[in-house]
Amino acid sequence: MDSLQLINNKRIDILRKYINKNVSFFAYSLPETKEIIAGVQTKQMPETYEELSDLEGLEGFAIAPFDKNGPQKAYFIRNDINFEHPFTANFDSIEDFVAEESNLHQSSREEYAEQINCMLNELKQKKLDKVILSRIYLLNKEGRENAISYFLKLNEAYPSAFVSIFNIPKVGLWIGASPERLISANGNKLETVALAATQKLGKRAVDEVVWETKEIEEQAYVSKYIDDLLEKSEISDYKRTGPFTSRAGNVVHLKSSYQINDNLNFKQKTNFAQCLHPTPAVCGLPKEKAMNLIRSIESHKREYYAGYLGPINSEENLSLFVNLRCMRVFENKMALYVGGGITAESNPEKEWDETCFKAQTLLNVIK
Repeated sequence: MDSLQLINNKRIDILRKYINKNVSFFAYSLPETKEIIAGVQTKQMPETYEELSDLEGLEGFAIAPFDKNGPQKAYFIRNDINFEHPFTANFDSIEDFVAEESNLHQSSREEYAEQINCMLNELKQKKLDKVILSRIYLLNKEGRENAISYFLKLNEAYPSAFVSIFNIPKVGLWIGASPERLISANGNKLETVALAATQKLGKRAVDEVVWETKEIEEQAYVSKYIDDLLEKSEISDYKRTGPFTSRAGNVVHLKSSYQINDNLNFKQKTNFAQCLHPTPAVCGLPKEKAMNLIRSIESHKREYYAGYLGPINSEENLSLFVNLRCMRVFENKMALYVGGGITAESNPEKEWDETCFKAQTLLNVIK
């Protein structure tokens, strides 16, 4: 066993010790890395924040909901515990774990098709270009006791994803393997992506995938949104690559990558991230109309699905990802969140199948 595996095992052992105490913690691995980074906060409830720029100079893990105007808040989990040495931690008094399950509505195929048809009425009248519809898939008899094992399995199965687990008392325990970067900032450089459209890869090679017009247009909406935002932010020194086919587990997406070389300070970086969120890939365009349509049609609250999350360190570097391919974990069940982009050319049956492919990304590992 190599030294990195020993470090990872030690960190996971600590998380196993505290997961049933319902303290605030996080763990993650960045894409194409094997190291698991973890942190535990000794104060029971993390601090909330309004603006990402408020986190300048701090070290920890940021989590924000999909709908900033909804009931869920954005949280920042500090890294209070040094994982490299033996420690004794004194925590705030811990309440019994209580998970709210009242909003776990699992849509049927028929209901999902009805919701898509409602959206198609708006799209065909040219009231908006694209909107995202999501649904919940419930998995019973699997829950909190196995959460760390699921996190490790996802970490092993999807090395190109951002694999994460976090817990906040009264908020919930979430696990995910996201293929989509919101922004990554290291030094003067800033990176983001425009990712949309989904196909099942099957037995094909990645370079054998052919995209339909509807899928190409869906991804183009996201790219144009980022192009316009860069122009509005007066950012001119950047390189766009793509679109190209990108693999994420058993599915593939269309993706363009952006590398921004302007010398941005922490506030400029975080302001750009907040303008991006929620991206057209998880909300739609125009953003405000799409958000209102989602609120009126979806039969559940997204909470932290399609929000963003990721580490921020005291040197003002940050890696934030869209919370996709994720699930909320309860005592004895899990709620998997999946969705897809709806345009005027969408077919309800194909859209349902797309959500099934995405759910399989997690189910292949869990089951």
